[in-house]
Formats: sequence, C-alpha cells, structure tokens
Amino acid sequence: MKQYFLVYFILMATGLHANPIARNQIADHPRAEKDIPNISHDGSQHDDTVFREDEIFNGLIVAPLIIQGVVGSDAVEKTFNGTIQEIETQIRNLNPDFTWEDFLRVTRHELKQLRKRRTEKVLCHVQNLPPASRAAIEKNRDWLNSLATELSVDAQRCTKFSCIENAAVWFCNDNLQWIQQNSITIADHIDNILDEPDCVTSGNDNLIQGQAFDGGGYNIIVNADQCP
Repeated sequence: MKQYFLVYFILMATGLHANPIARNQIADHPRAEKDIPNISHDGSQHDDTVFREDEIFNGLIVAPLIIQGVVGSDAVEKTFNGTIQEIETQIRNLNPDFTWEDFLRVTRHELKQLRKRRTEKVLCHVQNLPPASRAAIEKNRDWLNSLATELSVDAQRCTKFSCIENAAVWFCNDNLQWIQQNSITIADHIDNILDEPDCVTSGNDNLIQGQAFDGGGYNIIVNADQCP
C-alpha cells in the first residue's frame, strides 16, 4: 500500500505544489467570496470554512496551499489545505507512517545549483507587520531545509507556507504566472533576513521582521502570527 501511496501522491502534488488550477477554477470575480473545501484534523472534508479571495497580504491576494493525493487504503483522493505543518497533521491522522522523505528530494548536484541563488535585497519592518521570535524563525528555516522539496505559488498571490511557534513564512509571487522554488532556497532567504541587523527590533535582539527579494520576481516575508 505504501508504494502505491507514494507514486500516486507525487503525481498529483509533485511534492508540495499549490494547486493553481483549482484556485483559478473557482475565481469568477477577484473580490468575491469563494468556498474552498477544508480538511478537518480527522481527515474528513467539510465546507463550512470560507476562503475570501479579497484577503490581502503584502498587496496581493492570499491563496491557500492546496495539495491533493491518496493517503489511505481506501484509494480515495483527498484535498488538504493550510500551512505545511497543518497539512502534515491532516495526512498523519490518515496515514501515521507518512514522511516528507517519501517525496523526491534534491540530489547533491541540484543542491549546489540551488545554493547559487542570492537574495537581491532585504527590507526590514515592512508594512507594520509584527516581529517574530528569532528562535521560531530559525525553526521554520531548519524545517524548510530538511523538507528539501519544491514549493509553488500562483501568479500574483501570497501563500503562508510555514508557521511554527507564532512565526510565519510567506511566499509571495509578483510574476504573472505561477512559479515554484525549492524549500532550501526559501530557507536561504530566511537566513538573509536573520543576518540583516536592521531587521532586529530595537531593544530586543530576539525579535525580527523582514522581507527578502529574489531576482526571480518573488519575495519571502517572516513575521509574527498565531500558530503552535
């Protein structure tokens, strides 16, 4: 059963790809409220959660991370949404043996290519966003480094991919088409924010907020949020 799960889930989700097709299919009006099915922690789908397409972050519409795949012996395709950590919890409730190592990880050669990317600039204390704990941001960075898989975001959208101990990581795409980037590269951008002295809160070296820009037309933002 496990091998069938691996192959099918990779084909459907290609790692941790958001589903731009699903989002586009529900978007008839850029400011309309749209229902996107939500997955409860027992893995069952329910539709009492409403995703508002007019929710704005960083000047862009917020799009949820959505992945689909078969995770149980019933061979039924299921949809999961939330941050990576929330999705992992949902999947593990259905398949306790699940691990992100089941996805195709980058090779050593690919890792060298990823490390060649450089942050173009870092802005600090943007948009009056609250600063997050340095330690919590570092946990997000380490988690994304260990994940080592592709992440994607739809055109001109922001997606909150990771949130640990009240520190969130946003992946915002300014391009006119969807893009993908490896989580290792995103972790490198987080490091650039952590290393920027101006992103430290005056009087408290433990609090940091910043935005790192990549030459590929996207940016990574870290700030305080509510999450376990």
